[in-house]
Order: sequence, then structure tokens, then C-alpha cells
Amino acid sequence: MDRYMSPSRRVFVVCNYVFCILVGLLCIMPVLHVFSLSLSGKAQIMAGNVGFWPKDFTLDNYRYVIKDAQFYTAFGISVVRTLLALVIVMLLTIMAAYPLSMRQVNFPARRVYIWLFVIPMLFSGGLIPTYMMVVRTKLINTIWALILPCAVPVYNVILLQNFMKALPDAIAEAAYIDGADHITTLRKVILPLCLPSLATLSLFVAVGHWNAWYDGMLYINDNMKFPLQTYLRTVIVQVNIDQITDVNTLSQMVATVGADSAKVFLALAPMLMVYPFAQKYFIHGIVQGSVKG
Repeated sequence: MDRYMSPSRRVFVVCNYVFCILVGLLCIMPVLHVFSLSLSGKAQIMAGNVGFWPKDFTLDNYRYVIKDAQFYTAFGISVVRTLLALVIVMLLTIMAAYPLSMRQVNFPARRVYIWLFVIPMLFSGGLIPTYMMVVRTKLINTIWALILPCAVPVYNVILLQNFMKALPDAIAEAAYIDGADHITTLRKVILPLCLPSLATLSLFVAVGHWNAWYDGMLYINDNMKFPLQTYLRTVIVQVNIDQITDVNTLSQMVATVGADSAKVFLALAPMLMVYPFAQKYFIHGIVQGSVKG
């Protein structure tokens, strides 16, 4: 049976759809522009004729990227960083969220530990103390400097522990009665039920580490050890104005826009391929993990 919609409700639904479509277009248009630049000829790019459709279609920009050894190195570093961070961050998040999701009777010190997590999140040490800690632990210029300082995101811990708290207590109690310990209960009972939340948090972690560039600028001194986003910033953003001495030099810099666009699009591609598979868990995981304190 169709649900009746009042005129005001119909207007709201139409406006809502129009708004969502406009926001979606605003998100897609920059990606389309970069993709068009990567497939366009240098003359059309320099003339500013490329919009959302390639002009003078060519694959030369991608052939140039294929020959760039540092791009492959940076891409590989980002892949390794993202995979390591995904394993370490999710493991620590699960280990922190599970005991915090227990009732006060089963874990009397629960409130104390919650405040130990929340207070550093609200009042962080800041950039300089974090940098000093990384230096003194001799993590500078290593991939661990990009992973360990943010290995326990408290926001993710709160979301996951709220999701676990929403599960019926009878499920864990039945496992305990059958002789399961906490590790077995967590691994075989709790985690399979938390799949939507785990998928959502995994997406957060993967996207966050894949797109991170600032920590690479801070903690990595060797250009050959830069993650992909930091490398792209050095290639695209940092332009030395003093090097522009004549029109030919300026033309050469503009001519690299197509190759740089190809690099940017290739950097976007992994996350664009991951999102469709994780989308079905995304909304459900966020809602379920945020409605119960």
C-alpha cells in the first residue's frame, strides 16, 4: 500500500533530491576535470580549453607516469602504509573497544579507562610534543612514524564500543556458559556481528592514511621515502617561482599539468574502487555505532 505524502512532504522530497544531486555533481566535477586533463593534449591544456571532456585525446600523460620510478615508489609506500595501518589500527581499536563495551558490573574500572581515552582526544599534546616523541623514539624517516602516532583513534574506539554495547548481553552470556573465554567470544561471536561497523571504520582508516600528506612532510626527510600524497604535493604544489625566467620555462611547467593530472587520478583510483564495495556497510555502521552512549 502506497504511503500518502502531503504536498509539503512532496516539496521537501523534491528539494532534498535536487540538493543531493547538486552536491554529488560538485563532488564529481573536479574528478572529471582532472581525468579530462590527463587524457588531453598539451596544446589544449595550455590554451585552457579542457573542461569535463578530453581535448586531443592522448595517452601520452599516462606513458610519462609509467616511466616515473619515484611515482611507483611512492605508490608502493602508500600501499604498504595503508595495509599496515589497517591491521594495526583495527586490532588496537578492537582490543580497546571490547572491554569498554562491557557493563560496569563486569568491568568496574570502565569509566576510568574511558576518561583516559577521551581526555587526550579533547586536549591533545599538539604538534611539537608529538614531533619530539617521534624523534626520541627514533621513528623519524621510517614508515612507522606515519602509523604509530595515530594508531589508536579514540573516535573509532567510541563508535565501535557503542556498536558492541548495542548487542544483546545474552549473546555473550550464552558463549560464556558454553565455556568460551573473552578472546573466543570476541573472535567468534562479537566481531562477526560487528561487521558493518568494522567495515565502516576500516574505510575511515584506509582513506585517512591513503590521503594523508602532512605527516610525510613532517617525519620523512628522504624524498624517496615519501608516501604518494606527499610526493604529489611536492610535484604539483611546490613550484619555485624563481625558476620561471621566461615564457618557455613557464610553458614547460604548464605542459606538465597533464602528467600531474594523470598522477592525481591514479592516486584517486584505489579509493574510488573501494568505496562501492564498502558503501552498503557505511551508513548502517555509523548509525548503529553512534546512537547509544
